[in-house]
Amino acid sequence: MNIIGISGSPRDKNTAHMLKTVLDATGQEYELITLKDKDIKLCNACGGCYKSYQCVVKDDMQEIYGKLSKADIIVLGSPTYFDNVTALMKVFIDRCLPLYLSEKLKDKKVALVSVGNFKKGEVNFLDGYNPDEAIKDPDLKEEMENTVKRCIDNMNNFCRSMKLKMVGSVFAINGDPSLVNSELVKLGQKLIL
Repeated sequence: MNIIGISGSPRDKNTAHMLKTVLDATGQEYELITLKDKDIKLCNACGGCYKSYQCVVKDDMQEIYGKLSKADIIVLGSPTYFDNVTALMKVFIDRCLPLYLSEKLKDKKVALVSVGNFKKGEVNFLDGYNPDEAIKDPDLKEEMENTVKRCIDNMNNFCRSMKLKMVGSVFAINGDPSLVNSELVKLGQKLIL
């Protein structure tokens, strides 16, 4: 079984923990690709892939295309900034147009993970609150969850367009993904069923 994880995080912290937990739970060998360590240029909207299904931009996406095409299972992870995926993940998504046109990812299994790290002074609706205490307030907790859910929704929309088979998703709030470790393990185990 060929399993690939894709991290859209600019750091090796919470998203990496979530991805590794899911991937380890498969009990299979896997490769974790960290987009921050790759040279991936923006899509230049040249249309070169429309007929050939090949991207004309020569960078590290060329290698990633091959790995994604061979994968049986793909796990995507991104922290959320402003209710969305990171710029790294968005560039990756945009550059997957050749795979969309060729339908090379059709029917491959996919799972998604995301984390939101809310700190005092960084998020207006938390001003005056300690984030660890705010998580106990149902309204504030829901607002924190919704921003991360929108990130998952954006990745899910990409997966639906690619005709990937969604297995599931897990998100964490307040930068503590260890609280959802059991959910992450279950997701990893579900991927190989």
